[in-house]
Amino acid sequence: MSIWNEDSGYYCLLIAIFCDVDATEAKLIYKYGPGHPISKRIFSKKIRIEGAKDMEKETMGNVMYRMRKAGYTLEEIANAFGCYPSTVKRRIERAKNKEA
Repeated sequence: MSIWNEDSGYYCLLIAIFCDVDATEAKLIYKYGPGHPISKRIFSKKIRIEGAKDMEKETMGNVMYRMRKAGYTLEEIANAFGCYPSTVKRRIERAKNKEA
């Protein structure tokens, strides 16, 4: 477990940049270390969808809808696709309406 000192903020910034996590997650990883169960949970939630930029909007919406049904948050899905949560919400709604 790390002790917070004057350089800790810099280390958290580096963790956030290199691990692609937000400030809160970076602070937890710094505090507990990468092997701690909390840190492992943070790393396991970081998902990337390969080829997301090449997908059609309808296909992307269907994938987002299935991810949402699987329990992912709007923010996690947005991070996976590299877009805003509002975009995810909009595409999920369209996919849901087409399913009904």
